[in-house]
Amino acid sequence: MKKSELAIVFFMLAFCGFFYHETLLLPEKAQHYPLFVISLLAVLSVLQLVKMLIGCHGHFSLVSDADVVWKDFLPRQFVTFFLASILFFVGMYFIGFYLTAILYMGFMMHYFKIEKKYIVLTTAVLLALIYGVFSESLNVPLPVGELFYDIL
Repeated sequence: MKKSELAIVFFMLAFCGFFYHETLLLPEKAQHYPLFVISLLAVLSVLQLVKMLIGCHGHFSLVSDADVVWKDFLPRQFVTFFLASILFFVGMYFIGFYLTAILYMGFMMHYFKIEKKYIVLTTAVLLALIYGVFSESLNVPLPVGELFYDIL
């Protein structure tokens, strides 16, 4: 069993536990969708753990695979992704979710050299899905942004 896989499973279970606790603080009507997603993620994490244990065939041993995991690590890509993600959250505060999401997705896909037609298609489909699910179906208010708050 690889240490990295085991670490990811336990991280995901801790992640689910934390967000389960936080979700219980929401109003009851707002809990349904997050609880569904958290439960699904927890079940998939437990299934992965079971799969890993079955794969041991009774001989449980941990193998360090750090050299393989970090072999193709590109610090420049990581730093770019990290900084763009921080700017996404800052931008969401000032210019709102939708405009920031378009800029973020467009930049990241362009940075990773995705064809322009796929950038436009992916961005349009994801924003339509987000609008349909969160804004229309679940009535979740997405950030409008401080710059546009008075206008809208």
